[in-house]
Amino acid sequence: MLVLMAVILCVFSQTTVTCEKPFKSVPVTVKTYENDTVLLPCYIDETDSSLRVRWYKDDQLLGDSQLHEALPPRINMHANYSLQVDSLQAQDTADYTCEIVRPEPWGPIRQTHSIEVQYPPTVKTIPEDGFVEVRKGDLVDIGCETGGTPSPIVDWRKNGEPMALLEHRSRIRFRAEHRLLAGVYECVVNNGVGDPVRATINVVIQDAPVVSAERSAVHTALGLRAALAARVDFAAPPARTHWYRDGRPVHTDDRIVQMVRDNVHHLIFRTVRKSDLGNYTFRAENKLGMADLTFKLTGVPNVASFKVDAALNKPTSTGFTLIWEVDSYSTIIEYNLWLRPYYGRLSTLEPDAFTTEAPANLWRKIVVPGDSSDGPIHSAIYTVRGLTPSTVYEAIVTSRNRFGWSKPSSILHFATEPGAGRTKPSTIDYSDITPILEETETEPHNMSQAQIFGRFNVESNGAREMRISVAILLLCLTLHFS
Repeated sequence: MLVLMAVILCVFSQTTVTCEKPFKSVPVTVKTYENDTVLLPCYIDETDSSLRVRWYKDDQLLGDSQLHEALPPRINMHANYSLQVDSLQAQDTADYTCEIVRPEPWGPIRQTHSIEVQYPPTVKTIPEDGFVEVRKGDLVDIGCETGGTPSPIVDWRKNGEPMALLEHRSRIRFRAEHRLLAGVYECVVNNGVGDPVRATINVVIQDAPVVSAERSAVHTALGLRAALAARVDFAAPPARTHWYRDGRPVHTDDRIVQMVRDNVHHLIFRTVRKSDLGNYTFRAENKLGMADLTFKLTGVPNVASFKVDAALNKPTSTGFTLIWEVDSYSTIIEYNLWLRPYYGRLSTLEPDAFTTEAPANLWRKIVVPGDSSDGPIHSAIYTVRGLTPSTVYEAIVTSRNRFGWSKPSSILHFATEPGAGRTKPSTIDYSDITPILEETETEPHNMSQAQIFGRFNVESNGAREMRISVAILLLCLTLHFS
């Protein structure tokens, strides 16, 4: 039930003050839902039968108590002049005014109520088809046109992740400076009535292709099956793709086939022949540029990897046991083990003093015989002797089979133990320096070199990561020697 209060109307003249109470009701704002019924009061002094009452919806006349004309559907005026609205709809949201018409010299008096029909939010994308395609550098303008009462708020998500916007907004504008700004933009509209509604806009930014490969060098052997694989990470418009060998298109047949699956393009050799070994290029191009990936199908061994195991490495003051493994389908003929002091070696100027300066000497090569195994996994263990006590060394290893030498392994850092009769600072404990593997600048992930309108963009962080790794290692070792 509505709470009623008397409204007092006072008329001031030169000699008297006359007060009367035309309304027994008070203005109300009704917030309700669709299909409900609302009763708007217009309670007046019933003893005054000469009063005339009119109801307005905003500025539109709904009914007059003396004209007895039919009111609009779903609207009724009771004998006490209150107005009833049935089966509420969204368009019933408005201001409703009760007007009392009085004879001269009295003018009309009015009381206004409001109905706010609350209904769930609605949404429509801008553009309406939910798809935008622009060139790199163009302006992107997307939005969501919303409806609902109360007024909804809009949140945005991109590819399923919330966007960190400073305010709720129904429109987003940005410059398509990078292909990563493309994606599925979703607006989530909520006003607390019913469930939130969503709408998506797919934004496509045209740019030159971007391609990548997990392995640019593929190890194989004659008679085996091998495959080169290149992924097209991005291309808008879609790219045309080709495989080349020494600048010429690869001829495919029953033995050499091409296959595409989930944007990964495979060049498959069902049975490798000696003539198949060599360099290959995968190219993706569209009207905005092209990207190339180079591959090498080779029989040389894969990069060897050192094994770090405290139970097997067994350091001494003048020696250290190294263990490594390498993948090769052909027998390993020999290994080249490269060593040099790296940190904390004895000074050449002062025999009993230690130096922390970078080593000036070159790598020392040790030839280690291979094995007779056909592989594909070959293991080697070798104890290096004649090392300097209390010194940090670095080592790399390369492998050779009948097809040639492999690329260098990652760098292994290890330390010898203190030697008898050698002076070492009491603050240094070399037994705490465990072997550390440091990645060399290999190419496990070969990103594209996209040529766009005569420019080359090369995405490579290998050199920077190498410098960071060395800096971290130097810092850690400095802490040991400080």
